[in-house]
Amino acid sequence: MNSKNSITNTYFVIMAGGIGSRFWPASREAMPKQFLDVLGTGRSLIQMTYDRISPLVPANQIIVMTHERYRSLVRQHLPAVPSENILVEPSRQNTAPCVAYVSFHIAARNPNANMVILPADHLITREQIFQNTLIQSVEYVTDHTDILTLGMAPHRPDTGYGYIQLGQATGEKNIRHVDAFKEKPNLSVAKTYLEDQNHVWNAGIFISSVATMITAFEQHATEIYNILNAPKAYGSKAETTFIQDNYPKTPSISIDYAIMEKANNIVCFVVDIGWSDIGTWRSLHELKRGTSDHIVTNNPKDDYYITQSDSLMIHSLPGKKMLIKGLKNMIVIDQEDILMIWPLEAEQEIKTMREELSSKWNVE
Repeated sequence: MNSKNSITNTYFVIMAGGIGSRFWPASREAMPKQFLDVLGTGRSLIQMTYDRISPLVPANQIIVMTHERYRSLVRQHLPAVPSENILVEPSRQNTAPCVAYVSFHIAARNPNANMVILPADHLITREQIFQNTLIQSVEYVTDHTDILTLGMAPHRPDTGYGYIQLGQATGEKNIRHVDAFKEKPNLSVAKTYLEDQNHVWNAGIFISSVATMITAFEQHATEIYNILNAPKAYGSKAETTFIQDNYPKTPSISIDYAIMEKANNIVCFVVDIGWSDIGTWRSLHELKRGTSDHIVTNNPKDDYYITQSDSLMIHSLPGKKMLIKGLKNMIVIDQEDILMIWPLEAEQEIKTMREELSSKWNVE
């Protein structure tokens, strides 16, 4: 299959409906992580994701799947994406219903199309390798009825990522069958995964033909399939009303649980594309800690006076001056209404704390 023809027949789907609760209190319900410039590049994470894929396809083949609350934010951040390519979910039902919805939507446009599903808020530093990987992946799924996921070879025992257990070779270079998807492990298990070289990080990037994905829902997520399977509704004026009425009826479940852990036609392309999900403050700290004191800040260094301190992740408001002495291994997040000072090693607790305090403090 000609690679140009394959990619021309492909839709890229940016998943942008989450709230980034582990990135609280900077990531909020009204302005979640994907719309923030957390890397100090002048571009939000969703803009960086768009920049990464836009050389491969025109804007009318890029679809953004988001919550209805964020429609205007998507338009603001990605003005090149046509308004009809912004699909909104009326309720948060996790990733499986999102993928089912966009699969049916694309099938109404082109039943023979391929699709690439990727999160809006991840970082990929080796962009040319990533683009080449996507082209090869699309070629593969054009010729196979498999769902292909990208797996990142781990370089540390990370407890914040899910893992993919690799199976037999497929005959294609670096593409393996998948034996199992593994939950986030404890440190001991993560060390075992690193040593056996048979487990890779699950990046949450999936490539398949639209027909293969819809068949997977029909076989393994029947309830979602039955609720959303209405071919005449998609691509017509009835689509919005149909989704408003039926989408909230779908079970809230991730694509991993609904499809990936059940299907036997999952393969993994093992790559090194400089990937990080930037899912937590600690992961951002590990990504950017380049100096000897391991102090990471979002504002210019002149805005801070820091002494006798080490291993800090600091995120403050623009222009805010900050003095710190004798602080080590901490996250310091200063927002207009919340100041959070939290141990780096306890960063996985932040999501729970947000849930506990949101009603008590009446904050999102």
